[in-house]
Amino acid sequence: MPSRRSSPAPTTRRALLAGTAGLAAAAGAAAAQPARRGAARAPNIVLMMVDNFGYGDLGCYGGGELRGAPTPRIDALAAEGLRLTNFNVEPECTPSRSALLTGRMPIRTGTSIVESRGLKDGIAPWEYTLAELLSDAGYATACYGKWHLGSSDERAPTRQGFDEWFGIPRSSGEVNWPLQPGFDPREYTLQSIMEGRRGEPSRPLRTYDRAARPLIDREITERAEAYIRRQSRADRPFFLYLPFTLPHEPPLAHPDFVKPGRSNHQNALVEIDHNAGRVIDAVDKAGLKDDTIVIFCSENGPQSFQGIGVDFGGRSDTGPFRGEFPSGWEGAIRTPCVIRWPGRAQAGRVSNQMVSIQDFYRTFANLAGASGRVPTDRAVDSIDQTDFLFGGKAASNREHLMIFHNNRLLAVKWKNFKMHFAVREPPRGAVVASGQAVTTSYLEELPSPWVFDLENDPKELWNIYTTNIWVRRPIARIQREYEESVARFPNVPTGGEGPVRPAGASA
Repeated sequence: MPSRRSSPAPTTRRALLAGTAGLAAAAGAAAAQPARRGAARAPNIVLMMVDNFGYGDLGCYGGGELRGAPTPRIDALAAEGLRLTNFNVEPECTPSRSALLTGRMPIRTGTSIVESRGLKDGIAPWEYTLAELLSDAGYATACYGKWHLGSSDERAPTRQGFDEWFGIPRSSGEVNWPLQPGFDPREYTLQSIMEGRRGEPSRPLRTYDRAARPLIDREITERAEAYIRRQSRADRPFFLYLPFTLPHEPPLAHPDFVKPGRSNHQNALVEIDHNAGRVIDAVDKAGLKDDTIVIFCSENGPQSFQGIGVDFGGRSDTGPFRGEFPSGWEGAIRTPCVIRWPGRAQAGRVSNQMVSIQDFYRTFANLAGASGRVPTDRAVDSIDQTDFLFGGKAASNREHLMIFHNNRLLAVKWKNFKMHFAVREPPRGAVVASGQAVTTSYLEELPSPWVFDLENDPKELWNIYTTNIWVRRPIARIQREYEESVARFPNVPTGGEGPVRPAGASA
């Protein structure tokens, strides 16, 4: 097994093929040279990510005012930058966060599902995270919000490249567990809101319970504002990662946003927009607007489960797409993503080109002048999108995406086609409006694949496999390339410390 992760030796300045043959698109002229702005330093990066948020929730994606919850600040951010309409994440919380910070498909890192069986959860210390890469390239780094990539201190953000962190180790849904009949506190202790600094053990601040749940995103925002002000006086770029907790179950907004006649989810949407606006204002007031990439995205689609103390009715919306998490349907994996970088991300641009949350890894490495730090001793699925996002190139550098969950291949997207191998459907006999399958659905292995043309049929209603069997050939090639990459770079098992090679295999 490779040694515990360290900064890889920068043996080359080009993006290296580290996995499937399909990753060859990641290499190119844009990846070869760091993207600098004249003599200016590398850009600051502020990445805001919300939790269980649908494609149709924001005004700029068809929601907002239509849903009784205007989102003017995020809509304005989109007008000032790039709005992606084919931004792809993973089917669940931990997998998406892992894909963002490792640039690797979660199946490779042992994080293709939220671990709940008592194994070690999150990413192994062996992984080389985006925060570590940027830190090694000279960035200051901070994480405020929901981590969900490891409960133990050895897997805390400050052990994975962040200089400091504040937030919760796991999920907000846990605050409802003690309210369930028969809950046994001897089997589970409520998680704490944590705080930590690099080189020191993280320390608990207070219990994260239903009383604390409505307050935490306000504190995340306040800490982010203070951090931006502080870093504006520093002489180094920074990476600020803000994984907010809303609108995940239970969607309890700060009391300032609870208004008569609005649902809990509407309250949460209004607070999300307000908090994002405060972060944007902090960047602009600090004089960092032109030198900072600001991103707003979600890590997976909606969850329609109705828990204790949550009002029935409207919840997060998938827009034109079918399904919700955790599944391979577009409603689970296609979420909003807006990117602002004045002078580099074209204002008002809208693109339906395929982009993955994995792609931020190589893209940010390039922008930091650190492409040579991307590891070559493992498969890295990230594709450098610098020229597409910030260089005026019309076409994305990605043409396919594999969708795994719980170590199963659910689907493969290739160009405008998508092939499903297992689908999550509502319980038999359930009536679900508009095809949005509920979270408590079952996974059905398909006897033969389903194929959809996503541009012609975004809701994935019309299976065209029998008239387009030819699509099986390029998708089979993608599957073979993945299998070959695993033979070369074995996956990390869930709860593992690193990749496990078969007995007798060479290192």
